[in-house]
Amino acid sequence: MPSSSSFQASDRDSGEAVNSTTMVDIETSRFSSFDPAHITKLVRTQDKKWLREHGGIEGVMLALETDMENGVRGDRTDIDSRRKAFGSNLLPEYNLRKIFCHFMLEAIRDSMIAVLFICAVLSLCFGIQKHGLRQGWQEGLTKILAILVVVIVSSSGKFWPITQCLEFSAISSYIPETDVVRSSKWQRIPICRVLVGDIVFLKPGDQVPADGLFIDGCSLNTEMTKTDGQIDRIEVDAHENPFLIFGSTVVDGYARMLVTAVGKNVKHHGISLRGSLIDELKRITSMVGKSGKTVALMTFMVFLVRFLTGKLHDDNGKRVSFGGETRIGDVLAVIVGILATPTMIALTSTPEGLDSAVRTCLAYSMKRLMKIQILVREPLICHKVASVTTVCMNKTGTLTMDSMEVTKFWQGLNSIEEVQHNLIAPSVLELLHQGIGLNTTPPSRSSSSSLINSTEKTIFEWAVKQLGMDVESLKKSCTILEIKPFNSKNRQSGVLISKNGDNTIHVHRKGAPEVIIPMCSHYYESTGNVKVMNKSSKALFEQILAGMAENGFRCIAFAHRKTSIRDYFTFSRQQLILLSLVGLTNSRRSGTRGTVEDCRRAGINVKLITGDNKVTATIMATKCGIIEPDYQPGEVIDGEEFRKFSSEERMAKIENICVLARATPDDKLLMVQSLKQKGHVVAFIGRGIGDAHALKEANVGLCFGTQGAEIVKACSAIVMSCQDFGFIIDILTWGRGIYDSVQIYTQFLLIASFVALVIDFVMAVSSSEPPGLNAVVAVSTGKIPFPVFQLLWMKLIAGTLAVLALNMEKPSQDVMRRPPRNLKEPLITAQMGKKIGAQTLYQIAIFLVIHFKGKSLFNVNDKEKDSLVLSTYILCQAFNMFNPRLLEKNIFEEIQEKKLLLSIVGLIISIQLIMVELLNGFSGTARLGFGQWGLCIAFSAAPSLVTWFVRCTPHLGNFKLPMLKPKIN
Repeated sequence: MPSSSSFQASDRDSGEAVNSTTMVDIETSRFSSFDPAHITKLVRTQDKKWLREHGGIEGVMLALETDMENGVRGDRTDIDSRRKAFGSNLLPEYNLRKIFCHFMLEAIRDSMIAVLFICAVLSLCFGIQKHGLRQGWQEGLTKILAILVVVIVSSSGKFWPITQCLEFSAISSYIPETDVVRSSKWQRIPICRVLVGDIVFLKPGDQVPADGLFIDGCSLNTEMTKTDGQIDRIEVDAHENPFLIFGSTVVDGYARMLVTAVGKNVKHHGISLRGSLIDELKRITSMVGKSGKTVALMTFMVFLVRFLTGKLHDDNGKRVSFGGETRIGDVLAVIVGILATPTMIALTSTPEGLDSAVRTCLAYSMKRLMKIQILVREPLICHKVASVTTVCMNKTGTLTMDSMEVTKFWQGLNSIEEVQHNLIAPSVLELLHQGIGLNTTPPSRSSSSSLINSTEKTIFEWAVKQLGMDVESLKKSCTILEIKPFNSKNRQSGVLISKNGDNTIHVHRKGAPEVIIPMCSHYYESTGNVKVMNKSSKALFEQILAGMAENGFRCIAFAHRKTSIRDYFTFSRQQLILLSLVGLTNSRRSGTRGTVEDCRRAGINVKLITGDNKVTATIMATKCGIIEPDYQPGEVIDGEEFRKFSSEERMAKIENICVLARATPDDKLLMVQSLKQKGHVVAFIGRGIGDAHALKEANVGLCFGTQGAEIVKACSAIVMSCQDFGFIIDILTWGRGIYDSVQIYTQFLLIASFVALVIDFVMAVSSSEPPGLNAVVAVSTGKIPFPVFQLLWMKLIAGTLAVLALNMEKPSQDVMRRPPRNLKEPLITAQMGKKIGAQTLYQIAIFLVIHFKGKSLFNVNDKEKDSLVLSTYILCQAFNMFNPRLLEKNIFEEIQEKKLLLSIVGLIISIQLIMVELLNGFSGTARLGFGQWGLCIAFSAAPSLVTWFVRCTPHLGNFKLPMLKPKIN
């Protein structure tokens, strides 16, 4: 035990009354007599020597003022003092105002915005210098206000997805919970509310909620993911390794633990970040940015050559060069001007809207899924969901509901239809109470609420109601000596108990009948008689089991043996006595057959992988449409046969297997691995602890989260709290729809970016004016390819309006009428490359004609020609938003469905009209006539015909952009 110098408990001997102020002082002084860091760092350092020197686990509990049976006090004062001394597991609250200000500062620091803001300020200064304060402030201040509007809109576009994600997290049903005892009462709380000093009960499937010490338990094994993605399996006990690490998961056994560190003090283990859709978008952004810098360098070289060869002139027509009559100030201004236009081209070339588009699309889609109780824990999993070719699923809790019901009870060879405990011999009934009430995990609880799975819970509740089981009396009458928790591999559990009245020792086992019955040499009748298990009786039991399997029952067998401590370790397992058989049923989820058919129409195979026997699995698969009643040989096999296949045989038969019965967790994992090796993208729908490894291995892990263990949710990318199996189709539609939206926006942005680069270059190098004599004034007043207002307007369209128009629409059901995309296929496919190439070449050709021949062809002046170029460019991008979706089906149906898209395109056209016709003085444009607007609309609408032509001409080249193969996980 700890010495007084090591730990000193707070003074609790005073019997005098204290006022509230004194009580607060006492509470705040708790734990102040020792350094809390000694305890909080104990698991991180794994210092067993320090632990021994300070009294072991009992010494730490004394220091933390907690009790092994009763836990901490748990009142508000106790909670506050523990959080003050040791920290908290609570997550920090997000300040939305600070987040928005962060995005505002980020937008202001944008290179293009910064340059334009400087230009606008200089324009304000030169305007006042030239026209006086009364009139000179208007243009510059208006530009500043326009820049602020763009900053606010851009920031709002980034801020909205964040608010949706925070709202999504706040009301999400996925909050890991754990069992703790406080003030002698067991309760289930979120792990974020766990305190140092709490006594926590751990069972298979739980996440270790904090760092802590092992108190007691049985066969506890945890798993922890290392930074390299490998999984460590750790055995925890009271002597060799008493340390439990936050974030690890319990895979076997059970235990009580003492929490020693929470929050920032816990020992963290990292998980490596893997490549995703964002990585490919970054590479695309980088490629376009490099193209822009290349064009900027070419522009600079042209200007530099002109300057060095004396082909630049000032406003009076005089040649500008070093020396001669040119003033040094004019020469410096020209040099700055030479840099101004290339700099602006480089700054405006990077398509920064890609990241914002993905965030907006994900936030919108996740909010829609949240409304139907689907939690997407890994949003960027969408590109894998879009590629799923095979869905593997468990039966219980996936094709069937979580709730179960005991509908068959066999006592010996007799089926008891109406269970009445007074018809069963008292000795047999007592053994049934022991085998059901004590052979559970966790053991000896007074209610079924904390039991691990629905099977145990259902049988427990049935025994209380139908067999008259009194749990409290049972706990008092027996002492548990040893427990063997249920394991998915051996499919059984066991308990060794001592009966307190006569000190007799009893062994109870329960599990799958094909595992338990071979262990039995005798069986009980309801009268209490014990009969020999001979060949004929075994044959009768096999008939009973076959009949229950044909009717879709899940069967659990119970066996018993009276023994002694001396004989327990020597008796043969074939000496057990079969106690009873229990048959359970659970109803099928709604919409299973229709969902399976929808998956097949979408090019997705469906496979059933279950622990049930072959007959039960076949019946369920037939009802759900996974196999036909006259299924072919090899479509239904059991786990033992599957394991015996050689690697070559397995790979040859894997695609033909539709049902895998009596599958162990290793079989499920092997099935997923084999399918992936065959080239499939696998989605696995699991529920039980045995599904954890298969969920991790699958490309997409999904689970129904109403009663699943925490480890199952932690291993799943998507958690469904809904009960309708048909929501699987919603998830697949979501994945395909998001990926389509990202592709469409990427296509739109690349066309707009490439066309803008060419226009920038051509307009800059073909201008007869110097690139910047009095360069600062030139930049601020628009002597660059596009003036300030026009650049802001183009940025707003590409960065905000197009994101909303192309990424915030409900996915079309057409996405489920085509096969899955190839996971190895780049984001920009060959077909997309053809469309991007055709659209870009078309628009460039139009703009070159307008720029070089517009004055003569359309009878316009220079300013009207530039307005014609800008209006055609803007309208081209507006109409181009339709092109990727127009030809999926009837154009009129598409327009009616895409109301937001139609509204935003209408808004863009309206604002462009206002800028040109009403705000031309500020926007640097000239008014256009009806005929000129007609030309703009005709040129802009024509790309739809180009898209149709390319789509209908599949042999039209195999144009590909020079990239980009995604990293496959």
